[in-house]
Amino acid sequence: MSISIRPTHVLADVGRRSVMNDDLSHLFAEVVSARAAERLARVGPRRQGENARSETGRLATSLRAYARALEKYRMPVPPVIRDELRLRSGLPS
Repeated sequence: MSISIRPTHVLADVGRRSVMNDDLSHLFAEVVSARAAERLARVGPRRQGENARSETGRLATSLRAYARALEKYRMPVPPVIRDELRLRSGLPS
């Protein structure tokens, strides 16, 4: 006689939420890191202008990835992030 244990819908949902939380946490941490790096690049010496541009690009990429992940998981994109993405899309990188 063999007993098999199969995950129930509840357990499967918990696993899915865990993956979602991990994904979103990682992406949000990247947004926070990119934002801090951009701020540091802005206050640095003028000769680091290229660095500031690359950090701005990194932040824009991070924001887009985070927004896409939120949409993928059918979660709303916070207005602050949505507005910042709109603003940045109009700026040269």
